Amino acid sequence: EELFQLFGCITAHCYRQLAQKDRSVWERLFWLLMLILEAATLVAIIISAWGKFTANPLITTLHDTIYPIELVPFPAISLCNNNRISRTAAMRYARQLAEKDTERRNVSFFLEQIVLLGKLYDFDYENLHQMTKFQEFLDLNDVSNGTGMYNALETLTKLSPRCEDMLLRCFWKSIELPCMLRNDMVEVRRTQYGFCCTFNFIGHTEDNEIHPPSYFLDVTGPEMGLVLLLNGSSNDYFYNLFNNIGFNLQIFNPNEVPDSTAGGVNEQFVHLGTETFIRVDAITINSEPDVLRYSRQKCVFRNELLKYGANYGRSNCVAACRLRSVLALCECVPFYMPTAGVAASSKSITTCNLQHIACLNKYKIKWSTVITDIVQIPGLEKEMEESLYCPECLPSCSASKYQITASALPLIRSHRDGFSITAGIENVADVAVVRIFFGQPETWMYKQNVAYYWFEIFSNFGGMFGIMAGMSLITLMEVVYFVGRQLVLVFATRSWSARLRAHKPNLELLQ
Repeated sequence: EELFQLFGCITAHCYRQLAQKDRSVWERLFWLLMLILEAATLVAIIISAWGKFTANPLITTLHDTIYPIELVPFPAISLCNNNRISRTAAMRYARQLAEKDTERRNVSFFLEQIVLLGKLYDFDYENLHQMTKFQEFLDLNDVSNGTGMYNALETLTKLSPRCEDMLLRCFWKSIELPCMLRNDMVEVRRTQYGFCCTFNFIGHTEDNEIHPPSYFLDVTGPEMGLVLLLNGSSNDYFYNLFNNIGFNLQIFNPNEVPDSTAGGVNEQFVHLGTETFIRVDAITINSEPDVLRYSRQKCVFRNELLKYGANYGRSNCVAACRLRSVLALCECVPFYMPTAGVAASSKSITTCNLQHIACLNKYKIKWSTVITDIVQIPGLEKEMEESLYCPECLPSCSASKYQITASALPLIRSHRDGFSITAGIENVADVAVVRIFFGQPETWMYKQNVAYYWFEIFSNFGGMFGIMAGMSLITLMEVVYFVGRQLVLVFATRSWSARLRAHKPNLELLQ
């Protein structure tokens, strides 16, 4: 009776037909069936809408098409010589080893052995027995003064080509500046290609060093960016990593370490005897504070995970994830990997040497493929298993992304009396000029925000309830009141019955 009374007076539509006594049973069954179908449809629509919202809670829209370029940091530049071992340094090192050799082998023998150290860059090996024998010799005769053990990092540091020899002249905004003075434009950094000359990298290092603010550029054009005059030193080649004479240039976000597997790194080969023009176009993405509630599902703010440096970056996270994997599988760290991502609980870190080449080569493909989410794709099960799984490495919520357009022209020796970047150089075939600049004074800025605020979701769901079930917030209050009233009545009835049963024996005794 109470339920029929509710159906008769509820504000929702089409429910009173179930309680009207003048309607037949078939009419009531018809209305009941229609209400059940509408309720089922409503539940399906709400589940679908909520699933789509939780799957894509964020939305990115174009906010500004004339965002000033002076508000975008100039990208970091990493210049790596394709020759990873200097012939001059290799000759010097070979003489040192020959002097320590008890078997009195000549310098030419040790030059052939030093080539094996280049395999620590690409993890390739041909004669494992020869590598093992040479590593045993190094462990005995080339020990570090600090640890008393052989250190591949120290060896390859002195074998790598020097930035002081590669960089002849450096210009910023048409002003010539010293290239390699301390705390100046360019510094030596470890990248995936070894020791490289790096400009404008303000990321995290193993010494927790935070560099000065990034360089910004408020003008455009080939003359107003970063201009470098490079010395190829083709006669100094000893171990060529790419089988190509020249340089490898990497352009990336200044807050993140350059890691091609993580994305965000643009690479360009620079050939000798050319003048290369690299136009940079930037796209900026900024996120609203409301995104912070959903950020760990789709992206990470710069200040959320400080264990990857002063600012979070996906490349920093992937580099730390790969470092942990290498350390777990091969119990060593390649010399070119910064150790900032290693857990503080690690007691000691062994730098990989020639004895670890077999293990490094075994997992080389695994470390070159990174996934953040396991997706079941038919036919790619094996690839998913052999990839590096880093679920915590999500994109940054706010970042600047760079795209490059490169062109090159033959470099011709200048005979004019005026200013020339190649002034005083007779053989321009062994040098190269690189110009890196912003292409336009404005760029696009995208804004990332939540797809729906709470009141929009509330309004959408309220509209669905009104259209499909004829209900409103008042209807919900009526139902809550009805259910609460019934619970109170049931509780009161049971309590009264219990009291009557408790007094019943006394009544019989009196009788």
